Amino acid sequence: MMRILLAVFLLIFISNIESDELEIASKINAVLPEGMTVQSIKESKIENLFVVDIGDLQPIYASKDGDFFFYGELYAVNGNMLQNTTKDEINLKRKSILDNALSQDDFITFKSASEKHQVTIFTDVDCGYCRKFHNEIKDFNDLGITVNYVAFPRSGPESVSYNKIVTAWCSNDPKDTLTRMKQGIDVQISMCLDHPVESHFLLGQKIGITGTPAIIKSNGELLPGYLPPAELLTRLN
Repeated sequence: MMRILLAVFLLIFISNIESDELEIASKINAVLPEGMTVQSIKESKIENLFVVDIGDLQPIYASKDGDFFFYGELYAVNGNMLQNTTKDEINLKRKSILDNALSQDDFITFKSASEKHQVTIFTDVDCGYCRKFHNEIKDFNDLGITVNYVAFPRSGPESVSYNKIVTAWCSNDPKDTLTRMKQGIDVQISMCLDHPVESHFLLGQKIGITGTPAIIKSNGELLPGYLPPAELLTRLN
């Protein structure tokens, strides 16, 4: 009897949640700009407040009846510390997008022999700090950091930088070609049809990349800009 009562209670509880989510989705969709729609809804850590994914990296927060919502950052108080729960949600969304969009075949990888961490880095061959980062690639690897490069030519498709980085991904030896380009050595431009550079560029725009190098930790957190090897290791730890 106790099991039956528990099952009925859970069924009613789940039904109420789904009902709340449907009401929230209906009301939020009615006021969203064209091209945006509610992707998912889940309960937040605050009673009667829901986290609503509207297709953007940053979620919105809606009341149980969907009559009120806000777009901004939500913090949790942990003792004398503040935890940005909105940033956590953004990291989760960014990680999900990257995990679904990228496979090992997408990367030009410089693997550490004593790997402790992996980072995904959106890079450009003509970016000064990208070159500085790559000149220290051995130092990163020696500290246990494997680097998975993804292409992000800042000047966009059809630019000289775009054609250069396509050449690296089309090369028979992508690591060597990318290294020579980042050393400022002229490399014969060679384009192929099955390169992933355009999709990488669009992916970077989707997850909020505006400059390079853009370092992304395994949990989806974005570390914009160059970091020295020791500092990056500290941030990863």
